[in-house]
Amino acid sequence: MRTLKLITRFYNGIFWANLFITLCCVGIMGIYRDRAYKIIGMLFWFKVITIAVIFYAAIHYQKKEMYYYQNLGVSKLKLGITTSVFDFLLWLVLILIAYR
Repeated sequence: MRTLKLITRFYNGIFWANLFITLCCVGIMGIYRDRAYKIIGMLFWFKVITIAVIFYAAIHYQKKEMYYYQNLGVSKLKLGITTSVFDFLLWLVLILIAYR
């Protein structure tokens, strides 16, 4: 439970950037509704790359806060994987809703 709270605290710092990118992808899917199947690959890679860039920027700009998480037993890898998987699943659900 403590680990989940720490991951949530970390994710709060990058939530708005990830949400903005997700909503942009959903908006593009909404605009190209008839031809959405043609651009889904591009949007997939765009989202994967932006997740990596946002996570790298968060680690780079929060160096001192990373020691806090590491001292409490949450590694950078665990933070990266859990926040990335959650954000990607959120993106996937919203894309599926927009595609219908």
